[in-house]
Amino acid sequence: MPALNDDVLLRIASFCDIDTIVALMCTSKEVNKLVTRHEKSIVRDAVELYTGGDSSLFPSSGAINSSHNVEREYLYPKTYDILNELKTRTTRTETLLSPGQPLGRKVDSIFSTHGAFLDLPQIERDLLMARLKETCKLVDRLGDCAADVMSMWMQPATNGNSNQELDADEAMLKIHDLQLAYIRSLSPLDLAYLFHLLTWAGQAYAASNPALMADVDCWERLLAFKEAILRQGTIMLWAVFEPPKIKKNANCTEDTTRRKPTTELARFAETCIRHIMEEIRIYQSTEPSQNRLPPSLHMTMVKSFVEKTGRPSTRHAMEMERLILNHIRVD
Repeated sequence: MPALNDDVLLRIASFCDIDTIVALMCTSKEVNKLVTRHEKSIVRDAVELYTGGDSSLFPSSGAINSSHNVEREYLYPKTYDILNELKTRTTRTETLLSPGQPLGRKVDSIFSTHGAFLDLPQIERDLLMARLKETCKLVDRLGDCAADVMSMWMQPATNGNSNQELDADEAMLKIHDLQLAYIRSLSPLDLAYLFHLLTWAGQAYAASNPALMADVDCWERLLAFKEAILRQGTIMLWAVFEPPKIKKNANCTEDTTRRKPTTELARFAETCIRHIMEEIRIYQSTEPSQNRLPPSLHMTMVKSFVEKTGRPSTRHAMEMERLILNHIRVD
């Protein structure tokens, strides 16, 4: 069998995930050197494929945050670590929205119980689900604003001035500012899908945590959960809805469907939610003129939709539904 030339091999690699690229590199020393030498261009093409050519779905710095664990490591631009992370995000999104999973079940239930989306044809259901998966990329783009800020501090010093030491409070405020700006840049349709993804995620969260939602702070907890998704990305969805792992040779009488909220990611999610709940309490107990907390991402999302569409703020949810239905309608 004749060997493929370098251009063809590199083109193939640009469509591969990280596991396939590793397997490709193991085929020969020559291929290994070729793929290693063209790492930046392969990753660039893979990112282009992931975003569908929409540069707004990826940080301009080219760096993103990992979501393999709670440390959220900074992943350098145009490295194969980026491909590994994109594979993780894509796989998790497919799992989260698959039939039988809490979030997937919730979305599926709207086709039989929710007025606006009742009895949609299958093709329109598929279009809605596909767009929700794309909306998860918007959520991760918001979470990657942290990588944007980190990239600023990692720029080489210029004009003889050394970079300032990264201050945690300043960094968090800068990240929040970037997230606010990104939300305000979204189209009304993107905001509508984002709002409904968060709404359905909140409903799935409430259904999965009846004991927590019986608390007097249930509404604050729901809002804090949705705000945490916007701040952190889909890692929050995975931390809350991650399917339980079935142990090999497990006792057949063991309830493998019961989740145990003691994983590192679950504790991370609960810490984020509690932190935001404290912010909500401060906001509620402070005079408006004295409140110095930055606007929440969730509130900004709703206000941006109202401002861009000119619709009454009391009808934003219905207007968003109408916009989505018009978008997925197949005549």
